[in-house]
Amino acid sequence: MVLLILFNIINWIMAAFGIVKLAPEGGDFASFLLGVFIINLLLYTSFYILMKLRYGEKITKQPAVYILLSWVSWGGAMYFFLNKSTSWVLSPAASRHLNSECKLFHFYDNHDIWHFLSATSLFLSFMILLTLDDDLAEKPRERIPVF
Repeated sequence: MVLLILFNIINWIMAAFGIVKLAPEGGDFASFLLGVFIINLLLYTSFYILMKLRYGEKITKQPAVYILLSWVSWGGAMYFFLNKSTSWVLSPAASRHLNSECKLFHFYDNHDIWHFLSATSLFLSFMILLTLDDDLAEKPRERIPVF
């Protein structure tokens, strides 16, 4: 219950930030909303993993690999997300000044790398959720705790 209250407080803080900081300045609402969705995905996944461990369930090797790979991928994705090379708020001509040199294969810039890493991160996050309960396949349904 404490985690749910904490996660709810985090969501209210994000909403307040959006109202106080972004709304008066006409900020980039789409990126803000994307950040809220990503943070909630990570909060829910961590809540589910913590509750699974709390009730004595095991995390098998496959989801553990996905967890490790997703952390690395999310870290890289967040780096490129926060180092913006585009802006929806500015005009296309003004946004062009934010462009940086192409880094990956001398063809893809930060924004492209963000798309590659975030897509990989989302895939790995959903693979975690898909495989996390594989250890319960042989357990009778009435012995599986519901949280």
